[in-house]
Amino acid sequence: INSVTNQLRSKGIVRYPAFLICDRDQVNKSIAKIEQENRYNLVGAMDASSLDRANRDQTLAKIRSLGTVEAFVSWDAIKNRQHLCWHFRTAGIALHILPLEFEPLLTEAQFQVIQGFPILTFTPPMLTGIDFLVKQAFDFCIALSLIVLLSPIYLAIALLIRFDSSGSIFYRQTRVGLHGKPFQVWKFRTMVINADVLQKGLEAQNETRDGVLFKMKNDPRVTRIGKFLRQYSLDELPQLFNVLAGEMSLVGPRPLPLRDVENFAERHFIRQEVLPGITGLWQVSGRSNIDDFEQVIQLDLSYIEHWSLWLDLSILLKTVKVVLQKSGAY
Repeated sequence: INSVTNQLRSKGIVRYPAFLICDRDQVNKSIAKIEQENRYNLVGAMDASSLDRANRDQTLAKIRSLGTVEAFVSWDAIKNRQHLCWHFRTAGIALHILPLEFEPLLTEAQFQVIQGFPILTFTPPMLTGIDFLVKQAFDFCIALSLIVLLSPIYLAIALLIRFDSSGSIFYRQTRVGLHGKPFQVWKFRTMVINADVLQKGLEAQNETRDGVLFKMKNDPRVTRIGKFLRQYSLDELPQLFNVLAGEMSLVGPRPLPLRDVENFAERHFIRQEVLPGITGLWQVSGRSNIDDFEQVIQLDLSYIEHWSLWLDLSILLKTVKVVLQKSGAY
């Protein structure tokens, strides 16, 4: 019977009445998380003060009167844990303890009970130790092969840039890499030679939602040949040399300019704990069409947590498709 009920609940056919108790500033986030499960019907919510000594008996009576069978309570809201757990259990109400905060660190965690003591364990991502060395060896072999195979294209692009506008063929910019260490990223130049200076006057036209990244769909600094190179991401090809130098990976979170990293919140810096990549989940999930940096962070965290060589190969193949379709490119 339980297996049938679980199947029905997972499809949203059967929903159990649930009640929420948490701090006021966490109510909306908590409701959003619970509703995403599609298994619960929230019948009410109260703030943390409802579990104070003077209020808790009245609160429990109200929860029972609503026919609640499951309750979500934030950890900070619980004043007397033994008392609360006992009364919820004797009332036949399943108690779910919400975390201290909703900002994700790693998506995978293991819950254990050791001698009656609850332990939440976050295991390290796979992009460490021997896996890191395997990834680097894979990157080096593929990058070297691509440089040899694409050498005629490198030459053709260099000639087109030279004929299109004055200035250097290549563009170097300081980006933030592994463990926050700055390095010089190489690209084919797609903008006028004083593009960095001109950007300061364009900040007000930044099209990203939160302003962490700088994006403009019709950036006036882009040259004619530069627009073509960007459409097919050909301007990124010199970064294969960054891969050979061990500064980048073929796949990983994109290395960002100092200007963008200076706008990071503390939780964003976890993406700097792995080698940056030429492509990644961000690029195959919308590229420049994603204008919310929090979405970028979630994609980066998902990649870090679930990394494998097969995932890298999958992203590389999807990158080819996205590039040929010019999806989200500008």
